[in-house]
Amino acid sequence: MKRSRRYTVSRKRTLQKSWKSLSKEDKGDLTKFVQILGVTLVIILLLYYIMISGLTRIGDFWSIFTGKQDDTQGDTTIPPPPTFTPISPYTNSKEININGYAEPAAEVILLVNSKEVAKTVTEAGGTFSFSSINLPKEGKNTITATATDRAGNKSQNSAKLIVTLDSKPPKLEISKPKNGQTFSGDENQIKVEGKTEPGVTVKVNNSQATVLADGIFKSTITANEPGQIKITIVATDKAGNEEKTELTVTYESDG
Repeated sequence: MKRSRRYTVSRKRTLQKSWKSLSKEDKGDLTKFVQILGVTLVIILLLYYIMISGLTRIGDFWSIFTGKQDDTQGDTTIPPPPTFTPISPYTNSKEININGYAEPAAEVILLVNSKEVAKTVTEAGGTFSFSSINLPKEGKNTITATATDRAGNKSQNSAKLIVTLDSKPPKLEISKPKNGQTFSGDENQIKVEGKTEPGVTVKVNNSQATVLADGIFKSTITANEPGQIKITIVATDKAGNEEKTELTVTYESDG
């Protein structure tokens, strides 16, 4: 211990002598060097802190748009169920597109008639989309979805989306007039009557007819001058299927 202490004291005295032996210019240069070195170290430390802090902030900012969160530990919150963008409840196509919203970065599983048919991950704003989803049966098809977040929490089922597949045209029966029938004199008001399915829209020569709850429809065509009159009846159901009937009648004036 004494030996070590003597060495330390001797070392200090040597350094002091070395410093005193330096010229004024050398002392100034050495002082400037030490100052520059100190400033450089401070700048490096500041840049390091700013870069680390900046990268962290950029990561947080980017996660707002990507919906990705690095820390999922301890997340036990169940995400809300997905919601669907409204679509027509009737279709004549066996394939449809479905869009909606859920928690960002969540996995959305789509079910048709309680059977899983597709899955996807929501985009930055929580939007999701499924294209060309097959409707397996004629009539009502029930569509639901669930969302599972990155921590594995699964939502409840979404509200049901009911889509009715109807690929058949509606029935269309014409009771009045008969094809080829002739009218004359005061019979210039030609009654067009028939029956179709309930809820169907009927147009007679592009004019909408009155359709009763049981599917019976009525319309009137006025014969303005003698000659043949072409009558076109089109029935369109809610799914967009059409059934068309064409017939021709003749109107003759008494003169």
